Amino acid sequence: MMRFAVAAVIAAACVCVHVSPDPAPASLVPGPAVAEAGPAGPGPAATGMIKGTVVFEGPAPERAKVPRFSDPYCAKTEMLAEDIIVTDGKLKDVLVRIKNGSLPALAPSAAPPPAMLDQKDCSYAPHVLGVVVGQKLSVRNSDGTFHNVHGTIAGAQLWNKPESPGDPALSLDGSAHAGDVIDVICDVHPWMHAYAVVQDHKAFAVTGDDGAFELAGLPPGNYTVEAWHPVLGTRSVAVKLARGAKPATVKLSFTASH
Repeated sequence: MMRFAVAAVIAAACVCVHVSPDPAPASLVPGPAVAEAGPAGPGPAATGMIKGTVVFEGPAPERAKVPRFSDPYCAKTEMLAEDIIVTDGKLKDVLVRIKNGSLPALAPSAAPPPAMLDQKDCSYAPHVLGVVVGQKLSVRNSDGTFHNVHGTIAGAQLWNKPESPGDPALSLDGSAHAGDVIDVICDVHPWMHAYAVVQDHKAFAVTGDDGAFELAGLPPGNYTVEAWHPVLGTRSVAVKLARGAKPATVKLSFTASH
């Protein structure tokens, strides 16, 4: 069985630190490394930025073809497993955020518009998305086949709603708390799986094929940056932003070992 370890490299300070794997994907463990961006003259109080890239070192795991012959509509489109997606060494579907509870100034004053989750080609898009407390999920069926939208948090059911082709988008309230992960599956097509990760602020991003992220609009201070992946787990690293500092750059590296 493949085991995973993570090395966090903080480019702004040229410091390399190896972080041991968490015991489970949902656990959040503070990292020991600190990156401090050097001063660059006076500037507004809340214009700090932490940016970086999430990479996967070593051979990328092979993405197996998903058997979807139970539904002729789905079988028309080939799908590869979405568990771990690596493109040119960059890791996709990592939710990167400032630790919950540390950014009251960036808490939304009102719930933002619903976050969109689409059922397209018998797959959820996006596979991982971020939401804030109180934000609803708008789930659309773009397929020509029947789906059901089944959401749980830690095994407790939130909703299980049918959605036929042409139905209006579902508006679903997770009643979730900061730190929760809403698992969304389709019981009709068990390979369909998405994750909505909940924050109490707006400083988060999800990596795409390029593995990049930016957390902007940050006031000066000490932060814990957390990176969550549905298979590889959660890692964190400490970052200090000084007033008027240049952006701090963080490189998170997932390494596979046998």
